Amino acid sequence: MNKAKSQQGVALLMVLLILVVVTMALTQMQSASRQDLERIEGRYLQQQGWGYLLGAETLARQVLTDGRIREQPRWWSTIRGEVVSYPVDEGMLTIQVKDLRTCFNLNHLASLTSQEASIQVRELLPWRLYINAAQENPLVHKNQSWTADLDLNQFLDLARDWVDKDNEALPEGAETGQYLLADPPRVAANQPFADVSEVNWLMPQNRQRFRQLPEGVCVLPDTRLRLNINTLAEEDLPLLWGLFEGQVQLASLKNWWNTRPAVGYKSLDDFWEDLGETNLPQDNNWKQRVGGSLMFVSDFYQVTIHMLLNDVQLVFESDIYLAPDAKTQVYARRIGPVDGAVRAKVP
Repeated sequence: MNKAKSQQGVALLMVLLILVVVTMALTQMQSASRQDLERIEGRYLQQQGWGYLLGAETLARQVLTDGRIREQPRWWSTIRGEVVSYPVDEGMLTIQVKDLRTCFNLNHLASLTSQEASIQVRELLPWRLYINAAQENPLVHKNQSWTADLDLNQFLDLARDWVDKDNEALPEGAETGQYLLADPPRVAANQPFADVSEVNWLMPQNRQRFRQLPEGVCVLPDTRLRLNINTLAEEDLPLLWGLFEGQVQLASLKNWWNTRPAVGYKSLDDFWEDLGETNLPQDNNWKQRVGGSLMFVSDFYQVTIHMLLNDVQLVFESDIYLAPDAKTQVYARRIGPVDGAVRAKVP
């Protein structure tokens, strides 16, 4: 009798053990199935988002190459950064087009051949004026500490040595010989910046330096310093003031900006006329010098797409080059959130 009860107890324990094992297995299977479903849903949303990105790219490229659209005020509002929203299946999509010729291109430094200190190079006067304004005026830019470890002339000399093709260090610069002795050892790029974060590698190394640059400093796959007067935002006017070598009062530029034509300018003469001859220096050489750095139709654009699909937020960025023959090329894409954008490939 006792033996039978003992056997029944063992059998009951075996049944309970089997139930525990089966329960654990079912729980694991359920968890794995849930993960598989989430993975499939994530892949679906990514593919769906990628499709919207390519569609938005195509739309932007068509808009950029259609001259008739440029006559419409809505186009100019869009190209000046106005956010456009579109409802899509299972969510909302917003597109913002940014003209990249509304910043000072750091690769402009690669076009300079002078071995003089940056403080003596006339072509760097716009940089010195703008950066000093960005540091001194809290209304210009929020970041005031970008040169905490470098003064302005050190930064410019170091940046010029980083991108120039020779191995001769500027007065406050550094070349590969100095960088090899640094910690960590490295070499100067001796070519244009591929990304704004490369400034972190300038001596001394500072991983946060690129985040502290004024917002008006950028990197483009081009070595020219040019601004599009048709798309500059009001907060970008200090850039124009710097490009004008401080010869036109910032107040005059703000007055001009408030009356800028909705559809933009087509000629430099119209721009000078609206700005007002009395506000300009009576110097034809100055007009020719700064006029060569002004644009009316840009060549580099950035399309940013924010998507909300099934309560999931996705961010994409595409950089587009518009060639003189009106053909476009996407030279960089990023999946966000994006910080420290890459602008590497020269079209």
